[in-house]
Amino acid sequence: METWSVDQVCSWLVEKNLGELVHRFQEEEVSGAALLALNDRMVQQLVKKIGHQAVLMDLIKKYKQKSQELKSPGETAPVTQAERKVRHILARNKALQWTKSYVLPEFPYDVKCMLAEQKCPDHSMRIRIIEFLQADMTKYLEGSLYPTTQQYNDVVNALLQAHPFLDEDGCGFFLWKRALKDRFKYVRRPIEDDEQVMRNKCKFGHRRGQTRKSLADIRFNEIKTIQIKEEAVCLDSEVDEHINWFQQEYVKTEKDWREIDKRMSQTLEIRRKLIGGRTPLKDVLKMFPFLQCPYQLFREFQLLTRTDIYKKIRHILESYSENILASLSLVDNPINIALQEKMKQHTDEDMLKHMKMTATCLLLPDVFGEDSSLFVIVNDKVQVSTPVLEVKNPFNMDVCEFSLYLEKEKLTKVDDCITALAALMASFHVFGIECPRRLSQTLNFLETLIFDSPSMKEKEKEVGFLHPVT
Repeated sequence: METWSVDQVCSWLVEKNLGELVHRFQEEEVSGAALLALNDRMVQQLVKKIGHQAVLMDLIKKYKQKSQELKSPGETAPVTQAERKVRHILARNKALQWTKSYVLPEFPYDVKCMLAEQKCPDHSMRIRIIEFLQADMTKYLEGSLYPTTQQYNDVVNALLQAHPFLDEDGCGFFLWKRALKDRFKYVRRPIEDDEQVMRNKCKFGHRRGQTRKSLADIRFNEIKTIQIKEEAVCLDSEVDEHINWFQQEYVKTEKDWREIDKRMSQTLEIRRKLIGGRTPLKDVLKMFPFLQCPYQLFREFQLLTRTDIYKKIRHILESYSENILASLSLVDNPINIALQEKMKQHTDEDMLKHMKMTATCLLLPDVFGEDSSLFVIVNDKVQVSTPVLEVKNPFNMDVCEFSLYLEKEKLTKVDDCITALAALMASFHVFGIECPRRLSQTLNFLETLIFDSPSMKEKEKEVGFLHPVT
């Protein structure tokens, strides 16, 4: 076959009942050598029908196996542990490389037509898309059937970026990722001769090498499997129902906050899994829009840490504002200068107290000599992706505005500096966002106070604070 001409290849196709492919193979000048060099992706581009793709690849595979047997009729040498380890490392490195620049496979003609017309796919079309994605991932993972969470995320992100209309109601990422994971589970289930699959089955409680079970045991396991599947379907449908309810309730003028609290508590676990799996923040917020409300942000923080962050932040600003401002009294800082000017215009104690707490919120990074632009932006445009506060007219109580930004987009608008600072600190914990290095001392100082760490006294001495005002 290696020496065949294009005409000989075409004759072979006719002999194998693949005559429909002759014209295409003549156009691409596929010789015998080129035929044996074809891989899965090339076949997908060359042959449109899935049935023809499968038959062609099977014929090529059988020919290669037969040729290999003729070349080495004796027993093949066993693979050593060292060789197996080297292969595993090479496969792992290749898997890490392809996820950095993943390109979607060439879909069949009917799927491409549907995607071009931006039609919402039906159930059968969804299955075809998922099947092609799973086959493509398996090929690039050197046959591995255990993609990492990040690899699932990369593939689904590539799909939704190329075809945004598949992101139905903002929940597309979660739904497509779940379908892709289910497809891999379905493919792994009947496999009995793959070392990696069997190793994982043993690890997670599957039996191997035991005697055949009785019919009664098999029937019992089948019933149990059906029950587990039904429970999983109920759980999935329940989560979808909660998500739909959140999205509908969020746009209402009169909201049922008691029901919101109840449902947010019930969906806490799935939210943590999504955030822990690095699901894009915009998708999490679309599914759970009430996380944009300061009250729910604080409540989520309390469920995770058993700490009332609003109460803690209020105590911090009330107790430490005098000391913080005193430590910066000699510094030529625009915020400090504006505060002194505004304080001359007011005599009301509550007004002066509020202005001092606002100034403390704005000046806190300066105490540690850190980058305040990563903490709060005053009368300017937000340029950073990490959580940051935007403040307009900070000492004008009539038109003062506080907003929390995430990924350069406004998450929520709040009324005062206490709520703003509490929302900022809560967002790092709730959304699992890593602290910027140029802001680490400021955030560590606040966290130490929030969680009543015993190292607080050492921290106060380090930055030169006196005892808090009581």
